[in-house]
Amino acid sequence: MINKKMIVCQELECADSQGDGYPREIVSMKIAILGAGNIGRALGSQWSRAGHAVVFGVRDPGSAKTAESLKRSGVNSADTVAKAIATSEIVVWAVPGAAVESLVMAHATALSNRIMIDATNRIGASDMSAVGVLTAFASGARIYRAFNTLGWENFVDPVISGIQADLFYCGQEDVSVRGLVEDLIRGIGLRPVYLGGLDQVPVLDGLTRLWFSLALGQKRGRHLAFKLLAA
Repeated sequence: MINKKMIVCQELECADSQGDGYPREIVSMKIAILGAGNIGRALGSQWSRAGHAVVFGVRDPGSAKTAESLKRSGVNSADTVAKAIATSEIVVWAVPGAAVESLVMAHATALSNRIMIDATNRIGASDMSAVGVLTAFASGARIYRAFNTLGWENFVDPVISGIQADLFYCGQEDVSVRGLVEDLIRGIGLRPVYLGGLDQVPVLDGLTRLWFSLALGQKRGRHLAFKLLAA
């Protein structure tokens, strides 16, 4: 069950979808980020600042590498993957894509009633996402695909030339859970754009490939993002 503690958010990144600029309340969530690399650190830093309870789930919580990630991100806690999942309401996958299957198989029971966000990318694979693995082994989880279409630099600084970037995502069409996922996207400073159910994963991953083509292939730089414009 989601923690009912409320936090008041007045920053641009937490502005509501109406864009009225007024302060609003969002639910404080217990988030386990599996992986403490660039993506995990960037997300954890922003969510911790927004008032969420964030823990990194890593193989070695006492390592120097983990200590450095805690220091750089401002996240207060790291634990084993099993303990991080056990204390969480939302699990964010930010490990290398190839590592997901063994981890989800090892922790399938604990993951079955969680909200899960797949931020992984298996670069070069025909199916870049871990959604298939997550749905196969943790069938009771509510699964979303997000934070995979942009480089981590855009989570640290989501405004480019004065314009707030958009974050496209997809997942199960549960309005209440989608609201929580969108709060997390806004907590990073991005505007959420919902593409639809998990059948839209290939469309979303096409956007990831476009980002890599522009940012790296054309050498436009990693601080590059997308914006939906409509009349």
